Order: sequence, then structure tokens, then C-alpha cells
Amino acid sequence: MQRRLALVLALFVSYVALAQTAPLPVEPLTAELACRWSAQLTAANPAVRDSYAVPFELLIEHAHGGLRAALLNGSDRMEFSSAVQQGGEVTLRLDQYDATLTAHCTSGAGACEALEGEYVRQRGASLSRSVFSAKCARPASDSEPLAPIGSDWQFVFADSAGKPGSGAKEPAHFAQEGKHVEGTIAPISGDYGMLSGEIGGNELHLSRFDGVHALRLDGHYVFADQIEGVFHVAPGSARNFVATRVAANPAGFEEAEHLTTVENPTAPFRFHGVDGAGATITQDDPAFRGKVVLVDIFGTWCPNCHDEAPLLQSLYAKFHARGFEVVGLSYEYVDDRARSMRLIDIYRRKYSITFPLLLAGTTDAGQIEKTLPQLRNFGAYPTTIFIDRRGHVRLIHAGFSGPATGRMEEVRQSFERTIVNLLNEP
Repeated sequence: MQRRLALVLALFVSYVALAQTAPLPVEPLTAELACRWSAQLTAANPAVRDSYAVPFELLIEHAHGGLRAALLNGSDRMEFSSAVQQGGEVTLRLDQYDATLTAHCTSGAGACEALEGEYVRQRGASLSRSVFSAKCARPASDSEPLAPIGSDWQFVFADSAGKPGSGAKEPAHFAQEGKHVEGTIAPISGDYGMLSGEIGGNELHLSRFDGVHALRLDGHYVFADQIEGVFHVAPGSARNFVATRVAANPAGFEEAEHLTTVENPTAPFRFHGVDGAGATITQDDPAFRGKVVLVDIFGTWCPNCHDEAPLLQSLYAKFHARGFEVVGLSYEYVDDRARSMRLIDIYRRKYSITFPLLLAGTTDAGQIEKTLPQLRNFGAYPTTIFIDRRGHVRLIHAGFSGPATGRMEEVRQSFERTIVNLLNEP
């Protein structure tokens, strides 16, 4: 009996000691991250010693037992591929850009009030890292604007010598509701996407972060119909501008359809690329022979290309039975076939693309000239090439007018007219 009591006492003492030295694991408290965050990204390039803050909104919501998130630039919404929370840390992925935003809660008990972290994406052959921060609130301007901005404008940027108002001219359109402003600037090479922000007093502040672009525009009224300021398009690339209100910007596509040409329009256009199976496909493939072909020069890293992809798929579905083909030639950041093919496949699935997407090269200088030597003055991703049944280039459209321009329907109609005219030719 005494031995049993001694054994029980020994077991009890061992249990107490174990409990004191090895406490049971406690699950970390999960912070409440669902909020419409007022966020900013610090775009920086140490090589040129330039940095600036880019405000945007980050929406995190509860969905299906987890989280979902989106980048908001005014009315423009871009969904993250995934949103995963572990305690007070959240990881957001943009698979199409091979990019990750990671942030942790820095204040608040239960409901998180502030986030800090970084945004990392592949840029060229290296990784780009940007500091991220956010607060669960959005400040508002309390001063009335000097003049309404909602209308068409023409931006004139500084020339190579830095003289304001003497360089490239680019159309723009802005819409205004109270102090909130959104719109875009649309050069031939493609618009910048939806810029959004506020106007108060004589100051205008717009920005955009879309996973690739980190843009910030700061301007002030000189007169009711003239604004001067600076447009940060990348660290080390601040563009001084003078913007003037105009009655209406031109509605045609003359500049976009004359930027890039072909050396000899009477010679068949030649192209090649590698498909997902590793086979090299050229213009001589039986699928293209005797067909009207649209060649799309794009990159998975290019936001305007993402804007154009759904339109190209809809045109392919509409006219394919009549002898119309589409082929995408992708130029990616790095010479890594496995990585590039993975990104192309994500791009294909994202937009349910059923026409061929081929890997044609990289974005390195000289690649377009090497792989498509017939082109002259190539200057925009995407560039859309229309080829007739004999293989001759009939039209080249540089850039793409995305949703922020309000001109996507015009582009669609223009592309459709070109396709129908080519299909109707003998």
C-alpha cells in the first residue's frame, strides 16, 4: 500500500514539474484585419537616390471562412490571387506579377489599426522591394477646390532639357465627385490606369498602385484652366508638366496606328515563339495559313496587356469560325523559360484564353529588333498587328486604351471593323 502511495505521489510530482517547464501551446490571437485600409507604398531606387510615397486603398474582407483582398484605385479594383492570415500577419499574392505583399499588425487590440510590411516583385532580372504601411482610416480634404477638374485636359511634359511645357503632349480625362477625382493620362504607348485622389484649394493629388506601377501626381492650379506640377512614374523618373483644359481630346486612333510600321508591307510578316510543350511555332503553321491573323505583342508584367486580353479573347470567340486567328507573342523580364511559361499559364487561365500564347523573348534592349526585324519604331506593350490572308501587315495599333480612358468600346469597334474588312476580302 505504501509503495502504491509513493508511486502516485511520484507521478503527481513529475506532472507538476512538466507543467511548469513545458506549458501547453497557446494559439496566437488573430487580429481583425478586415478594413478598407488607407495605405501607401514607398517607391524607391537607391541607385538614383529617389523615393516618394504612393497612396492607395487596400480592401481586406471576410470571405468563405477566410480573407480576400483587393487593390483599389478609385473605381478600379484588382483582386489579389490569395489572402492568408496568421495571427497579426497577412500575406497577399498577385500571382500574375509573381508578387507578394506581407504586412503585420503594429497597433490595436483585437481590431488592428495599423499595418507595416513590404511589397516584393520580380522586376527585370532582380527583385524590387518597397516599404508598405497602412491605417484603418482615410483622411479627407476640408478645403473647397479652386475650380472643378472634371473634363478633358492636355498634359505637356518637360523636354529632354527639363523645360516644362515643351515636350511630349498626352491627353487626359478626369471625373470629379465632390473633392474626389479619378481619371488617367493616356499617351500612345498606353494609359497609366485609373489614378485617384482628391482636390482641395488649389492642390491636386492623385496616385495609383496596381502591383506594377507606383504612380503619384502632385499639381497646383496656376489658373482655373491650367495646372502645373510633377508626375512620378518611377523612382528617378519625375516628369514636370503643364496641363491645360481642352474642349475635347481627339477621338481617333491616328497616332496609335502610325507609331509602329513594317519595313516592307508587301512581304509576308514573320514571327516565331515557343509554346507550352516546347515546340517552336511560326507564321507557317497550318493553323495560320490563309487566315486573317491578329498578332499580340505582350508581356505578363504589363497592366495594359491585362486590360486588352479579355477583348482579344472575345474577338477570337466571335470571328474564329470565319477564319480568324489570334496569337500572343510574350516578352518576359528574364531568360528563364520555366518561370516565363508559368506566368504565361497564369495569364492564360486568368482570362480563359483559348488562342496560342507563345514565349518569344525577353524585354532586354534589342530583343524586338532581333526576333521581329521587320518592325520599325516599336514602342509599346501591347502592340496589336493585323495580318491579311496573304500574310501581309495591314494595320499596327500601338498601346491600348484601358477602362480608365472610357474609350474601350471605341477600341473594340475599331478592331472589329478591321477584322471584318480583312475577312471580307477575297
